[in-house]
Amino acid sequence: MDMWHRLGRIIRISNLGTVIFFVLNILLIIAVFGSSGNIFELILIYFITVAISLSPIGEMCLAAFAGAGNIKRADIKLRIIPLVQYVLDKANENTQYCPERVKVLLVHDPAPNAYALGKQTLCITDGLLTLSDDMILGVLAHEIGHLSYGHTVIQLLIGGGNLFISGCLLLIKLSCWIFSAIMGVFAIGSRSGIMGFIAGLFAGISTMLSWLWVRFCMLFLMWSMRQNEYQADEFAYKIGFGLELATVLDQHLSDVPKDGFLKALYATHPCNDDRVAALQNLGVRYSRYSY
Repeated sequence: MDMWHRLGRIIRISNLGTVIFFVLNILLIIAVFGSSGNIFELILIYFITVAISLSPIGEMCLAAFAGAGNIKRADIKLRIIPLVQYVLDKANENTQYCPERVKVLLVHDPAPNAYALGKQTLCITDGLLTLSDDMILGVLAHEIGHLSYGHTVIQLLIGGGNLFISGCLLLIKLSCWIFSAIMGVFAIGSRSGIMGFIAGLFAGISTMLSWLWVRFCMLFLMWSMRQNEYQADEFAYKIGFGLELATVLDQHLSDVPKDGFLKALYATHPCNDDRVAALQNLGVRYSRYSY
């Protein structure tokens, strides 16, 4: 039952976009390299890359890319570790399969923020420590929700898959550029304007198709990421930190760009007003105004 429950945390409607993202990537591998006769080996390499990303190595790489390091100052440890443990205790009282312990790392950034990585890593910024304890608790509850639901494991899957697909797309682009260069040499040698035009057109179309493919796949991935944000918000509410989260979302955390439909489609987070409204619909009694 433990295995099936853990699997169920990942296989849910909110992750449908991520599933589509992976399926599209595999279809790309089949479409481009299927005629080579090595399709099974390539798909196997794809999944091996994903598996490596799920290991502690993948988690360490994500932390390094985020610029996160161990907390060295005693006063910061005394401030944040008890708050993290308090949220973890509340979470384990109210939910299943929440980690009993997490590793807390520090990012030197004045903006108040936090994010979860991998299976049991929390990153906090210097700016988060400037907020009140209640607001920090709201942020931590949201991030621990990501860990509990396995959202951060999916991030590792995405990272590993993207690494392989990026390599495939690079090979495709290089092949197209080499072909275009050969065509261009023939065009110069034969003084054929048509050959030169075809070479330039082929290079332009191949580059555009690669860009469109990436953007198309990212649409599904970003949708899933936004749904997961709502789930983590609901988790914070269920363990008793809904009001604190609504307050910090409305007053301190930076919002996503609002200028344009496309930016909203590719945003990793819903706008904060929508998230506060969702918390209010769950029953959080929050208002920006006093009556």
